[in-house]
Amino acid sequence: MVRRDRATQLLNNLPQLQNLIKRDPPSYQEEFQQQLHHFEASLAIFELKPEEEAKEFGELINFVAQVAKCYPEQCSQFPTQIINLLQRHYQVLNADLRKAVVQALILLRNRGVVANIHVIPLFFTLFRCHDKALRKLLYTHIVNDVKLANKGKHRNHKLNKTLQGFMYTMLTAADAQDKHGEGAIAAKKSLDVCIELYRKNIWTDAKAVNVIVQASFSPITKIMVTAVQFFLSPQKKSKNGDESESEAEEGEKASMSRKNVQLVLHQSKINKKTRHRKRLLEKANRARKIIQARDEGTIDDSNSMSKNKGPPVTFDVLSLVHDPQGFAEKLFARVHNSAVATKRGGSTVDRFEVRLLLLKLVSRLVGHHQLQLIPFYPFLQRYLQPHQVEVTQILALLATASHAFTPPDVLQPLIRTVADNFVSDHCSPEVMCAGLNTIRAIAARQPLAIESDLLNDLILYRKHRDRGVMMAARSLLMLYRQLNPEMLHRRDRGREATLNLLNGNAEKPLLRFGEVRVAEGVDGGELLEEYSDADNGSESDNGSDSACSSEEETPQQLETGSELEATDDEALSSDTDSLGEDENEQSDVEGVLKEEESADNSIKTPNQGAIRVDMIRPLTDEDFARISRLKKLRSSGKLHIKGRKRKAETDLLEDDSDDDDTMASARVGDGDGDGDSGMSASDEEDEKEYLDEGDILGDYHTRRRRRKATYEERTQSIMAGREGRDKFGSKKAKREKDGRSLSNKEKRKTKDFRMISHKRSVVSKGKRSLVQKRHELRKHVTKQKKKGF
Repeated sequence: MVRRDRATQLLNNLPQLQNLIKRDPPSYQEEFQQQLHHFEASLAIFELKPEEEAKEFGELINFVAQVAKCYPEQCSQFPTQIINLLQRHYQVLNADLRKAVVQALILLRNRGVVANIHVIPLFFTLFRCHDKALRKLLYTHIVNDVKLANKGKHRNHKLNKTLQGFMYTMLTAADAQDKHGEGAIAAKKSLDVCIELYRKNIWTDAKAVNVIVQASFSPITKIMVTAVQFFLSPQKKSKNGDESESEAEEGEKASMSRKNVQLVLHQSKINKKTRHRKRLLEKANRARKIIQARDEGTIDDSNSMSKNKGPPVTFDVLSLVHDPQGFAEKLFARVHNSAVATKRGGSTVDRFEVRLLLLKLVSRLVGHHQLQLIPFYPFLQRYLQPHQVEVTQILALLATASHAFTPPDVLQPLIRTVADNFVSDHCSPEVMCAGLNTIRAIAARQPLAIESDLLNDLILYRKHRDRGVMMAARSLLMLYRQLNPEMLHRRDRGREATLNLLNGNAEKPLLRFGEVRVAEGVDGGELLEEYSDADNGSESDNGSDSACSSEEETPQQLETGSELEATDDEALSSDTDSLGEDENEQSDVEGVLKEEESADNSIKTPNQGAIRVDMIRPLTDEDFARISRLKKLRSSGKLHIKGRKRKAETDLLEDDSDDDDTMASARVGDGDGDGDSGMSASDEEDEKEYLDEGDILGDYHTRRRRRKATYEERTQSIMAGREGRDKFGSKKAKREKDGRSLSNKEKRKTKDFRMISHKRSVVSKGKRSLVQKRHELRKHVTKQKKKGF
């Protein structure tokens, strides 16, 4: 009787039965069979009225899901039953019961009872439910499940293709175009999943990117803006500010490595040993090993958390778009329709902020793929006014959309408009600086877009009183000295450009519209061969051409070279240059040229029939790095003719580090005297593919602050500043360097009085007579008057 009562109680107490089954499944097989039959009967009854709450039915589903792995044969149909239940009645189910069924299905998936390819499409369908908590649960599970399915270098291509095709169907479905429909909610969450998986380096293929492209055409503004923001910043944080799991783990690891490693290691020797403290100690040891590996320059992959990551993203997201021309045309058509449409007809008109996002994406597509979207440029002309809202962003996207294959006659009206509206004396210095920087950015991408008269008028602002305007005008002048000095007046061309034009040996002649310069062999290989003497670090090398030529120089050639070094460019040297000085400088250049022509073999040109260096031997990584530095020198106008290189230039070629390269470049710039000290920002702007507001306003007016240095960088800078300054150090530092400690007399000065109150010297002071005190006081006053002597 007692056993029968226990059995009855056990059937009614599901948590206790669940615990016993997990401990010993064979002993409780009959009890589980009864509960399984009870579930099947309850399921048949529930399907008659699926809108009921059915709390007991939810508990029964949870029980069967918990112990399903213990009886795989009996529960083979259980996942299919609850999947069918959700597919048929997910819209009318009670919220709590629906969440319980989803949690049971997630539990079965985590334990491997059901395949993810059967569950995840159902979860995407459940995004249609008006249940925010459920959608959040489904979103987290889908991202984590797909991440585990594509763990490390392994990729589950079958699952990925199935899910991407399913998401494409959801985004392009008819109900996904209705703003108030359930399909719009599912499309938005599906898009969030796809973007998050891309940011976790899981779905980085072209198919996933083109699924997001389809979302950019959605009539629902929220979905469209999410997709456009992804293309503008693919690796940006999500909208709610939450970081991805990998970023959170890295941040936690970094905080552990910087703050708590030593503390945890110290506490492990003192506190009681527990499992929690043991785990903390293991975590601290892993972080310590990673720190040591980073200091040594080698990362231990066995301890690095990056081992679970997939392959890094190596392509720009815009490069994976299948039809960039059609993509840009559709986006621009939406912007154009919103700009000319009205709300009277019931059509949706996008806000200006949304249209600006679309224009920014269109400009990046045009600039990245060098597309031909001619109506885009006249459309921007209406916004080129200083009082226009977000005019700096409009100027930046105009420069970004310019490229070498943009017709110059399309860009010339825009440059004229920018010059008329932004670069005039009645404008503020910030506006003038923005206009000049915009013109320079466009001209750097399409040098034929500006007329010669307008260019020479703009260059006159290099003597403006505002430093930002002056730097912008000088930057424009230096750009055309490199690209096309023939457009400049003779007094503005500079020494090197004038010599090259008169000699007829311009390094890079200006290309015509549509013309492309094809490199023969390795681009820049001739520079490596020509300046190989800098690699050896000595001008006395037998195999160096420059060393041989320097040995054969005549006194007349040396005199000519010294005169060339003494000649300096006066067009940009200072703000007080005058036209008369420029004319004198031009006459000096012509005189130097005549002396050069009179001297035979003063400057040797490389042999045109010589064999290229890349045909003789394979180039190493160091050679390519050296070629890159030489090309930067040549583009900045600091690479001079062979036979009269400067010492700072040779030092620059010998240096292999980027930091020393930058410092040497600064030294060369100071030695040139061309007033080119503020050109580094412009050179960086030419290399940037996408421009922002800071590039348009310039460094002077934006007051750009440097990136905050890390703790390691600050420590390294401090230690570097302490080298060679031993005489300025403290006494304590000098004492520790010598390896000695304080004397006992010095230590007594810092002791507490209660520790020395019983000493004989202290007690005797209190027993002194008045005569002794007076004698010692006089002695002290006399010593102070003599200043210690």
